[in-house]
Amino acid sequence: MAFFLVDDQFHGHPKARRAQLEAIGLWTVAGSHCTAYRTDGFVPTWFVSGWPRGKQAATRLVAAGLWRESEQEGEPGYQFHDWHDIHRTAEELEAERERARDRQRKRRRRLAELRDEELA
Repeated sequence: MAFFLVDDQFHGHPKARRAQLEAIGLWTVAGSHCTAYRTDGFVPTWFVSGWPRGKQAATRLVAAGLWRESEQEGEPGYQFHDWHDIHRTAEELEAERERARDRQRKRRRRLAELRDEELA
């Protein structure tokens, strides 16, 4: 499981204060979306538009310097400022998940072997 990380000093950062609470709410749910879908900090416009006053909140996030307007594979949207400074890339997350799957497969194999030895 991956987490969207928020610095413990974010509450008092000038960018957060400039963006205002409603925009910070969008910033937070968008961060969760980016982490869940491994977008590397890209927030599609459709996601923003799906929230009440989402476009206005996104405009405040851009003005505050927390996001910048962006495009990914021809899709318009926004990019989190310095996403990779604190979040793992989609490739890193996938590699971590693959290692976890491998560990689980090995564990299950060992348990099955132990069970088979007990039955023999």
